[in-house]
Amino acid sequence: MAEEDGAAGAIDTRDLPIRDPYPHLSPTAQRILEAAIRILERDGFNALTFEAIAAESDENRASIRYHFGSKAGLISVLVDAVMYDGSVDLISAVAHTEAGEQRRRALIEAHREVAQRVHEYTAFYDLVPHIVRDPELRERFRQLFVWYRELDSWALSGSDDPAAGDPYRQLATLTTAMLDGLGLQLLADPDFDLRPAFDLWARMVCDYVERIAAG
Repeated sequence: MAEEDGAAGAIDTRDLPIRDPYPHLSPTAQRILEAAIRILERDGFNALTFEAIAAESDENRASIRYHFGSKAGLISVLVDAVMYDGSVDLISAVAHTEAGEQRRRALIEAHREVAQRVHEYTAFYDLVPHIVRDPELRERFRQLFVWYRELDSWALSGSDDPAAGDPYRQLATLTTAMLDGLGLQLLADPDFDLRPAFDLWARMVCDYVERIAAG
């Protein structure tokens, strides 16, 4: 996926602690990865066996080991594949918007859209318990949340000056938590209406911005 270069001071894909795995994979490895993603979204993590992946991808187990080394190697690539596109979409939503209120609104709308991608959150939440138990994956996960907070604080500040995001870091922490929390609630209740919560959040952000501007 192409990099999104934003305005001066913007965060782009080069800052991401995860990468798009597809350009680095052979066509066979891509088929295996896509099969693993389908199994994860359809049947959950416990169904993610070499036997199931081989059957889903029409490849043999030896081919999976050849391309990914082990299940841990496959899971590492799978984590990047599941989380990369959503991260890039957040960048795309805000990187080229005008500084100020338009950028803040673009961020909130991007979060609203991401929270509604139930199939992506299903895969994400299935992976989380395994990510936090693996030291290497947990560190990448930590770095990803740092990146999310940096992106959100920059967008919420409405400024192209990276330092302007400092007063917004705690607000960005809540924005990140709200996105994941609402996504989880929508998973539990597909009829759950996210709009009132996001409308309230937009008003709270405006109020917070006014308070900072007023000193």
